[in-house]
Amino acid sequence: MMRRCVMQARTFATKKGAAATEKRGAKSAKFKATAKKNDKGTDSGKYDVMLRALKGRDIPAPEWTEAEKQEHFEIGRKYNSMTSIRHNALMKDLQLKINLKWEAINALPTPELRAEALVEDFSLVPMTRGFPTWTPPIPGFKRFRDD
Repeated sequence: MMRRCVMQARTFATKKGAAATEKRGAKSAKFKATAKKNDKGTDSGKYDVMLRALKGRDIPAPEWTEAEKQEHFEIGRKYNSMTSIRHNALMKDLQLKINLKWEAINALPTPELRAEALVEDFSLVPMTRGFPTWTPPIPGFKRFRDD
């Protein structure tokens, strides 16, 4: 089943339209105030509905008892402690690697080798380099067809 979209030309307020509005009668005070406040043309009502749908409802904050507040505080304190321990372990490991790298560079016999070791290598990884996989390669398996 296909639907047909019919594009309607956007109309703008004119004196003729204003006169037609007066003939139809007054709108509610709430609608008038909203229309004046937004002043976005004929689409202001649709715009307000869309904004209300996107914003959603305000959910009231739950009321916690003192015991629950204390429990949450203890959980947060424990989480903070454990993440600090994990962070410190990672930083210790990184610093150890940096120290070992510098010890290896300083252990080189000549200053020329040390200078060469400090030059960064920005060349690309060779395309023939293997990469780790969970299973060994399957003999005779071709991922792509040769056309």
